[in-house]
Amino acid sequence: MRRLLTFLASAVLLLSVPACDTFVEDVDDPIDTIGDEQLNDVSQVPFVITGVEARFSTTYGFLTVFAGGLSDELIFDQRVPNATFPTFAEFDSGDIQFANNSNDGLYNDVGELRFFADNLLERIATLEFVGEEEQAIQREAQFVGNFYGGIARYILATYYALTPDQPGGVITTDPDNPGPFLPAADLYSQALEKLEAAKAFASDYQTRVINTLIARIHLFQGNYGAAQTAAAAGLQEGDDPFSSLHSVDNSNYWYVQAGRGRSQFVADFVYKDYVDADPNEAARIPLDPIEGNDGTTFYRQGKYLERTDPIPLVTWQENALILAEIDVRNGSTAPALQRVNEVRASHGIDPLDSVDLDTIALERRKELFTMGLRLVDQRRFDQWHLPAGTWQYLPLTQSERNGNPNLGS
Repeated sequence: MRRLLTFLASAVLLLSVPACDTFVEDVDDPIDTIGDEQLNDVSQVPFVITGVEARFSTTYGFLTVFAGGLSDELIFDQRVPNATFPTFAEFDSGDIQFANNSNDGLYNDVGELRFFADNLLERIATLEFVGEEEQAIQREAQFVGNFYGGIARYILATYYALTPDQPGGVITTDPDNPGPFLPAADLYSQALEKLEAAKAFASDYQTRVINTLIARIHLFQGNYGAAQTAAAAGLQEGDDPFSSLHSVDNSNYWYVQAGRGRSQFVADFVYKDYVDADPNEAARIPLDPIEGNDGTTFYRQGKYLERTDPIPLVTWQENALILAEIDVRNGSTAPALQRVNEVRASHGIDPLDSVDLDTIALERRKELFTMGLRLVDQRRFDQWHLPAGTWQYLPLTQSERNGNPNLGS
C-alpha cells in the first residue's frame, strides 16, 4: 500500500532554514542544520521529498479538523473537558475573525506545502540524474512535486475565501511581490494541471488515486461528465485508501484536538443518532463517549484512537459514491443503488431499497466522516446549518491581507 513516508519533524523545519554564510569566525556550522544550497544535490532529493510529504501530513490533519468544526460534523461546547480554544469556537459559530491564529497556522502550512512542492520541481530541474537509481529518485520527485502542488491548490480553492461569497486564495512566488487573489475556478484549473502532470510519473495505484481526486474536483465544480470519466478510472473496490501518515513527532490532529488526546471538538449528536438507529453504522462512524462537566454524555470521534493513526485522503468508497451521485443526477438509479450498497456492504451495513440525491448526501455524510468533506457537501446540497452571513469557508487570514496590497483593506 502506497502511503506517505513517516513524518520527520525536522525535515520541514530544515527546509525553511535559509543558508547562513558565517556564524563566528573559526566556529563550525551547527551539525543539525543544513543550508539551502546544500539541498541542491541529487543525494539530498529524498530528504526534500520527505519534507514535502511531511508538510502535507501536518496540513491535512489541521485542515480536516477545522473543516469539520466549521461544518455540522463537529461541535465546540465548553461543557466538554478541555474545550477552551476561542479560535475553535469561532469555527463552530462561523464567525471567524481574520486574525484567528488557528486558521493562520493552517493557512501558512498550506502555503508552505505549495512552496515546498513547487520548489522541489525547480530544484530537480537543475540537477542531472545518472543511472537507474538516480532516475527513479527523479521520477518520484516529479510525482511528489506535481501531486502535492496540485493538492495545495485544491485546498485553497475548496476551503478558503476572500469574502463569504468569493472562494479562492493567493499564490505568491516572489516574497517582494505578493500574488493576486485567484478565484477558486482558476486554482482548480491549476490543481488539475498539476495532477495530470503527476500521472506521467505515477504507479497504477497512484494513477487511480489521482483520478479520484480529479473526479472530486470536477464534482465540486458541477462538471459531472468529467467527474464520471475520471472516477471510472479511479480507485476500485479493494484498493487501500491513500492516507497521511502520522507519528509521535507529527501526531494525528484528530487525536490531539478532537479525540482522546484532547476533545476541543466532539461529534455532532446526529452521528450518535445514526448509530442508535443502526448499530452497524459504528463501523464507519466509530464514536467514543466522554462525560461533560455537567454530566452530559458527549461523543468524540473514535476513528483515530492513537496519535499515529493515518487519515484517509481518498478511498475507493468515496470514488463509488461519486459515481453513484452522477448516476442519480443522470436518472440511472439502478447502478447508483448498487454502488451505494457495495459501499455499505464494505462495513457490514444492510443494503438500501432505493436511492436519490438526499440518500447520496446522507451516505456521504456517514461514509466520509472526519475527512473534511462535509463542509463542501453542505454547500453543494444547500444544507448549511448556521445563520445567513456566516463563513462557509475559512477566510484568508489577517497576515495575508496585511502583507498583500492586491487584497484591499
